[in-house]
Amino acid sequence: MRNVLIAVLIALSALSIPAMAQEKVTKGDKNWAALEKVLDDVNNQWLCAASYHKNKAQECVNFRAQYWADEFFEIYPSGQIQTKAEMVASQSAGASAHPDSAPGTGPNPQEFKLMAVYGNVALATDHTIFKSIDSGGNLAVTSEARVLRIFVKENGKWRPASAALVGIEKPK
Repeated sequence: MRNVLIAVLIALSALSIPAMAQEKVTKGDKNWAALEKVLDDVNNQWLCAASYHKNKAQECVNFRAQYWADEFFEIYPSGQIQTKAEMVASQSAGASAHPDSAPGTGPNPQEFKLMAVYGNVALATDHTIFKSIDSGGNLAVTSEARVLRIFVKENGKWRPASAALVGIEKPK
């Protein structure tokens, strides 16, 4: 019985050490603002947006495949769920059909806002505008979504873990 009690105490202390070592993040303080900037950058990297744009579509797919957490998945406005493997396959097929990626095309996140932090999990929102080149060769908005973005901290680095997109309909 004593050995079981010692094992339980060791297990509990091992679980509490990472929690104690973690810096507290409270909404509105400097740590919150700093984390929001870090996650906004992670978000732009994830989407190959802004300064992270890649001219070859497959380069972005390859980057995401390494950057996303292993159990990454997305939920689309239609309700469809895609796993990381399904997304990589789908995006690779798209990149094969359309290998070049013009600056400004694809997802363009705006209004990034950190909403909650639970230890090594952070929840944020953004307004993502999807753009492509139209038949006239101009950059055009194809759709918009409000997105819940979920990040996990693994081995000291924040990584994309999941996203849920809610479509924004344009007024008629």
